[in-house]
Amino acid sequence: MAIINGYVTIPHSTYLEWKNNVNGNGYNADGYYGCQCWDLTAEFWYNVGFPQGYPHTGPNHYAEECWDVSRYANASYNGTTYFDLITSINDVKQGDVIVWNGTTAYPTGHIGFADEDYDGSGYIAVLGQNQGTGGTPPPVFPQDGGSTANVKRLSVSNFAGAFRYKEWESTPPTPPVGFTKKKSFPWILYARKLRNNM
Repeated sequence: MAIINGYVTIPHSTYLEWKNNVNGNGYNADGYYGCQCWDLTAEFWYNVGFPQGYPHTGPNHYAEECWDVSRYANASYNGTTYFDLITSINDVKQGDVIVWNGTTAYPTGHIGFADEDYDGSGYIAVLGQNQGTGGTPPPVFPQDGGSTANVKRLSVSNFAGAFRYKEWESTPPTPPVGFTKKKSFPWILYARKLRNNM
């Protein structure tokens, strides 16, 4: 485990590569308040091409403002759109950056990476910082002043929105394993007959 201050280059060709490189480490990109949730995503925005180290927040500098105030600025930079905006928790997939609205107890909200596709259970595994180290699913998200990157199941009750990195989305799917039986529809049989008569 290491604590890294400032912006650094981190391999990220897939979500799993990103996760394997950051999990267990702490990132304090902006130099304030230790390893906050925003810092881990700021490292990611920096690594995908936002030179100032995003994501943008708003006037309060809260994680929830990454979506509520600045979602479009966080999706695009310099004329290039890097992220698709996901507005329903039911559409969240592994690798998406999820933003939570704040609560009375935690007005800043939260931000982290979906570690799995959302399954409709009301909770999702999240790779993030400042989300505690305990094993019990919390009612929303437990902030403990700067825990390093870890994976926890968090409630989606305060879901605000998510960002899907286009480069990860365009990664070709793994081909299925096993034998696939060819279908013998009439048009296929006719095409074979024509081919055999040539």
